Amino acid sequence: MITWINFLHLYQPPHQNGFIFGKVVDESYRRIVRILNLYDEVNFTLNISGSLLEQLEFYQNMDVVDGFKKAVSEEKIELVSSAMFHPILPLLNKNEIQRQIDLNNKISERLFGKLFQPKGFYLPEMCYSLNAAEVVKEMGFEWIILDEISLSGKVGGVDFAKIYEIENLGLKVIFRNRAISNSFVPQKVNEIAADDRDKIIITATDGELYGHHHWDLERHIEENFANRNIKRLKISDYIKQIKNSEKINPVNSCWESSEEDIKNDNPYSFWNDSENKLHKLLWDLAYFSINIVEENKDDKNYNIARSLADRGLTSCTFWSASEKKSFIWSDVVWNPDMIESGALNLIRAIRSLEKLDTNKRTKAEKIFLDIVENIWTSHWEKHYRN
Repeated sequence: MITWINFLHLYQPPHQNGFIFGKVVDESYRRIVRILNLYDEVNFTLNISGSLLEQLEFYQNMDVVDGFKKAVSEEKIELVSSAMFHPILPLLNKNEIQRQIDLNNKISERLFGKLFQPKGFYLPEMCYSLNAAEVVKEMGFEWIILDEISLSGKVGGVDFAKIYEIENLGLKVIFRNRAISNSFVPQKVNEIAADDRDKIIITATDGELYGHHHWDLERHIEENFANRNIKRLKISDYIKQIKNSEKINPVNSCWESSEEDIKNDNPYSFWNDSENKLHKLLWDLAYFSINIVEENKDDKNYNIARSLADRGLTSCTFWSASEKKSFIWSDVVWNPDMIESGALNLIRAIRSLEKLDTNKRTKAEKIFLDIVENIWTSHWEKHYRN
């Protein structure tokens, strides 16, 4: 029998377009809820980012939250925690990492109540560093999920019948199968189940794959749940069943890292590429914004400024400026509106402070203007299609 451990990550950036948000809710999130209601055989592990929960509440889509609550109460899914606005945690200091996790836990606890009892943690984009893992462990989580390239810097070599544990830290690591995860997973699992037996398959994808990015007109999902040769497990249940373990030291990496990226010490290249001028400018503004806001905790607008800075750190701000081809998307990743929206949150954090030295304001505005100039110069010269 095939054992399938499936992890889904649901997230929308805090400055997502409202029309697109509504489409994703209808095409993906409500579809996943319908699947949960229709099939008793559903078992998977789910992360719903705090950023998404905030928007579901704001747009009054609480039927989605209620659907997931029902599924948790029926033990069809387990919830894990993450960082509120989906920042790249290895690029932040310990205080910022803790802050983002605390914010995520608070909204999850408020909307799910006692049903939110996460044992696992999802590092946004599976971006791993030992520093981030240490904070996750300190905050009481038992396991994380990473891409298989994180084991050694090369794809392959993972024994999926084994539980791994970070040496001297005690944090368990589950690795996903990259090739299968980068396919339309239910279809691929069906194909494997037709030929193989006694195989463990661990996948992790964005939940938006179901319905929004892939319509599944062939109804592979329904075919999967009708297949009696597939056993489905939540990650925490899978951990309980596996007896073999191994101590490891994962490498800095993410689920988009190539072997060349890791070899060149550039593991987070979609968000912080040393050769990407726009990335450098965005991080200059991000770090400057955080530091200025934290230096002004006594400002009467501190909470507003802090909230804006939090949102500006979302991974999509930097991802959209990567100008690289993803393993999943055929086109070069580029979205000038998303970049500018994130940068606007960062500069507005500084603008919202009531009392601030003019020189600091001016410095921030100059960085922001450089960002805007680089966005639109690059767009019209390289990316615009007549």
